[in-house]
Parts: sequence; structure tokens; C-alpha cells
Amino acid sequence: MTRTDAAKIIKGRYADYLQPAKKRNTYVCPLCGNGTGSTGDGMAIDPNGDGTQLKCFKCGFYGDVVDLYQQQYGCTTGEAFQALYGLFGIEIDDNRNAPGAARTAPERRTGPVMVEDVQDVKDVQDVQDAPDNRRYYRACYGCMSDPAAQEYLNLRGISQETAARFYLGYDTSSRRLIIPVNRSFYLARSIDPAEKVRYKNPQGVKAGIFNLDALTTGRPVFVVEGAIDALSIIEAGGEALALNSTGNVGKLIEELKGRQISSSLIISLDNDDAGRAATARLTEALQQLNISYVLADVCGQYKDPNDRLTADRSGLAAAVQAAESSTSKPDNTLDYITRQMAAEIEGLQAQSNRKTGFPNLDAEAGSIYSGLYAVGGISSVGKTTFCHQLADQMAAQGQHVLFFSMEQSRLEMVSKSIARQTAKDDPEKAVSSLQIRTGAMGESIKRAIATYTGSVGDRVSIIEGNFRCTVSFIGDYTRQYIARNGGVKPVVVVDYLQVLQAEKDPETGRKSTDTKQIVDYNVTQLKRLSRDLEIPVFVISSVNRSNYLTPIDFEAFKESGGIEYTADVVWGLQLAVIHDELFNGDPKTKVKEKREKVAAAKEAMPREIELVCLKNRYGRSRYTAQFTYYPQYDYFTPAQQPTYTAAMFHK
Repeated sequence: MTRTDAAKIIKGRYADYLQPAKKRNTYVCPLCGNGTGSTGDGMAIDPNGDGTQLKCFKCGFYGDVVDLYQQQYGCTTGEAFQALYGLFGIEIDDNRNAPGAARTAPERRTGPVMVEDVQDVKDVQDVQDAPDNRRYYRACYGCMSDPAAQEYLNLRGISQETAARFYLGYDTSSRRLIIPVNRSFYLARSIDPAEKVRYKNPQGVKAGIFNLDALTTGRPVFVVEGAIDALSIIEAGGEALALNSTGNVGKLIEELKGRQISSSLIISLDNDDAGRAATARLTEALQQLNISYVLADVCGQYKDPNDRLTADRSGLAAAVQAAESSTSKPDNTLDYITRQMAAEIEGLQAQSNRKTGFPNLDAEAGSIYSGLYAVGGISSVGKTTFCHQLADQMAAQGQHVLFFSMEQSRLEMVSKSIARQTAKDDPEKAVSSLQIRTGAMGESIKRAIATYTGSVGDRVSIIEGNFRCTVSFIGDYTRQYIARNGGVKPVVVVDYLQVLQAEKDPETGRKSTDTKQIVDYNVTQLKRLSRDLEIPVFVISSVNRSNYLTPIDFEAFKESGGIEYTADVVWGLQLAVIHDELFNGDPKTKVKEKREKVAAAKEAMPREIELVCLKNRYGRSRYTAQFTYYPQYDYFTPAQQPTYTAAMFHK
């Protein structure tokens, strides 16, 4: 067949190239997705043209199928004809006078595609100076008629239409299916089941996201990990994009920031540690971007969407349709009860054995659940020491702990742990943390180090904030820790709230200078972190100086970022002397005597400290626990007999 005759045939076969839309005699526009929704005119033939001119009533495209192909794939007219010859199985008798011929357009190939074809394509560079592999894609596309490629597509349940839509190709020399992702990156999937290395992708090129154009369709979009999974969902009637790596979550988030997204996302990543961590990071970002999403598992009893496609195509189609339907009401209780409630209850039950390690406090508080715990108090009541000891004790139970210390160094914190252990081992031979930091090293210290390290192992991490720490840094560090440690959920301690720095405004690049606004934001973000990652987050807070001479209550936290409303649990540490009769009555009377009394209690060795629970979403709303605090050894121990009763709460 001559090229002239072939050109006429190609232009008349637009219906074979396009996907039918719901409205009669209209088609889905591959450029903007018009025609996929319940409304919209789709793409149609211009009745005033020559019978081949297509018009999209949404994006304004006008031209024949060759013009459309050019715009889709950014190629020349000759290259578009060459690809469409292969798509429609048209053989050309001569290779001269191609319509709009491009001198560099390759002929359709039936022989092996050599590796050199990839390495030599450097005539067009993108902004990152990465190779342009489109010539290689065209050559591989021309080999898709190879029986081995066709057999593999059939095995995977991928139709010719879907293969053509995404310009799938076949490298006959390596026997790999080529899935183009962008100009520079592609997936090379071996069709040989005996091949140990399934994917062999171009070296030196960062993995891209497959089918980002799905975000422009207006339809719900599945977010999956692998391109074959995405193609399977598309085969089942859905729309999907593939990360190609859980490390691409950040890249997808950046893409979403730069677009106006009308589509709801259906998150369906793998149910392994990396997949769960990626899901947590992605859903948190979607909440911040106010993009609607639902979580869905369309695999059922099968290991992935393609496995289900090949074994239960109708079942996958039904699951895809059900997931799409759920996006119209993403937060309805029926969907929650059906899909998530049982798993969340199971997760909450698994937290019931997480304790503080203080027997008297555990008897009152029960367990430590995922949520935001605020711990406040005046100076010298040992807020940092109390939370640090709690962290060590939880680590000794098997919990992982991330302690973000913004004022004290790792040396200071670790020496506190060792000093505390010397006091536990033998109070008569206890050594202070300052002595340890200045070089003391006796048998009691060596024994304490051995006991401490044997108890907590490598489960405690001290992260020095250096006064530049932000909530974003804490969140990123925690997510990376989870991903690198097999999905383990750590306890996070932040010391302390008022030192956490402001975040830059994403639009202006400036930081807020309003202290209360900064603290409010940070409290909210710490709460979100605890909820999204399902972890306990302890944040230490200072209190108002005006409350130094009164029993601790919510008034003391008024300037501390709405802790009263945001935190799940609020603990206040106070000197037990606050229950002395001197502090009853009018707080404005006997101020001097009160200050002297408080000063003496702050200097005492040891000190009597009371923990007061002001708020608790996980049980009893108010309770107390009494402690004896040995500041020289950074050591809290439950008080045997409290100096003051806990019967009274002063307002």
C-alpha cells in the first residue's frame, strides 16, 4: 500500500483509535479527558469538515487523528504516521514521500531493538539534561506485533487498545515489555518468568510517575505502586497512575501542589511496610492540600490488581466501580465501618500494653495510646527529666523512642540516663550526670552503662534540635525512621513546645513572628502527626509565670497553643507544697511568703512532685500521681507516702 492510500485509511479510522464516550457518536478526548464524565460533549467529528476532522468541545483541539497523535506524544507528523501504521497493521510498499515526512523518522522495525538505540538518543535533551528516549519508544512500539509480546499482553490481560493508548513497546533483544513513563524514564519488564531481574530500567534517570495525565480526566484516580497495576485498573474500567516507587510520594505531592485537582484520589498502595508508610505520608499531604481521597483495596484475596484482573476480571471491575462510588461520599460511616473500623479497633487493642513504666501512674492512666500528650509545669519540677525517664522506661519495654531535644545535647541526655541508673542500682554510690560528663568513670558507672544499654538496646534516639527544629523536620524524620525500620511506630518526645521554630509560609516564604500563632500551629501539627502516623507524641510545655504560685490548671496553659482543646491528654507537674494551707484563699495575699515557700521546695533534695491529669480522652478525666524527684541524679520514683493528699484540686 502506498503512503498516500495509507494516510487516507488512517485518518478515517479515528473510531478505532479513540475510546467511545457516553454520548452517541462522541469520543473521549485523550488530551483533556472530555467525555469521561456524566456531562460534557466529548470529542466529535466536525460535520462541516471532510469527515476526518475531530473537535473537542472542552480543550478546543481541532484536527485529524494524526494531528491528535502528534499533540499526545509530542512527535512530528512523520513520526505520528509511522506509529499509526504499526497500530493499525498497515504495510507500506515504498518508503518515499511520506506525508510531512521527517528526515529522522525511523522505519517500522521487525528485527531486534539494540541497546545502542537507547544510549545514542541524545539529540533532544530535557531540562534536567536527561536523555530523550522517544526514538527508542517508537522502535519498540513497532515491534509490538511480535508473537512473544502479544502472548505476554494476553497473559497479563492487557488489551491492544490499552497497549496502544500508553504506547507500550517490545524490545526483542532483551525480551522486555517497554512502558514509557516520560521522555527519559521507562519501565523494562521482562516477559520471561524465569528471569530473576524483572525490571531493568534506564540507569542514571530518576523514576517518573506513570500516567500523570490521569489527574486531568476529572474522574476518580487510583494511586498504585506499579505501572502494571495501573494498567490493570484501567483495563477494569478505572483510571490510575503509578508511583513506580514509594520514594515518589514526594514527587506526586509536588505535582498535586502545582495543579487544580478536581479528581478524588483512591489510595491503593501495597500493604507492606513501605506501602503503609507511603500511604501515611500521602494522606497527610492530601489533607493539607484539601484534596479528597479514600483508601481502597481492590485486590481482595489476590496479591495485586493484575493478579485479580487475570483471574477475576469481573470482580476487579466491580471493586473498581465500588471504590469510585465511595469517592462521592468519602467520609460516610457505612464505608468506614465496612473498610476501616475493625482494623482501627485492632490497632487500638495492640496499644493496650504500652505503659509509662511508673507503676503508680500506670494504675491511674492505664495505657499510652496514639495521640498528643502535653506535659507542663513551672521550672525546676523536672519536666524534661520526667519525660526522658518515661522514654527510657518505655524503651525498656520494647518501644522505639525518638527524643527531639532542642536545648540539651545528646551528651547531656545520655549522661542523665546513666546517672539515673546509678541511683537505681545503689543510691549510696549514685553519680550525678555532671560528674559523668566531666569524666568520672568508676565501677558503678560502668555497671550502670551495661545495665542501661542492655535494657533499652538501640531503641532510643536523641535528636539534637539546635534551636532550628520545626514540626516538618520532626514529621519527616519520624516517617523516615518508620520506613527504615520495618514500619515500627516510635514514641515521639518533643522538648519543648515554645522552642519549636515557625514554618515558612509556602506562598510568601516568610515565617510568622507572632509567638502565639506559631505555638498554635505547632500544637495542631503535632496532633495531626500523632493521628496520621498513629503514634504517641509527648510535647513538653512551659506555663504562664502568673500561675507559679497557684495549683496547675488549664489557666497555666492559656498561652500554650490551645493545648486545652487540641491535646488528647494534659499532664501538669507541680510542687506538692502547693497544697500547703498558705496557698489557699486569695492568690494575691501573702505573695512574699508563697514565693519563699516555692523557692525552698524548688531547692529541696529530693523534691516532692505531683502529677495532675487535667484532661484525658482515654479514661478517667482527672487523677493524680505522687513522685519523689532526685534532681542530682535525674531520677523520679513513685512516692511511698505522699506528703500532701491529692484530694483537693484548687481552681
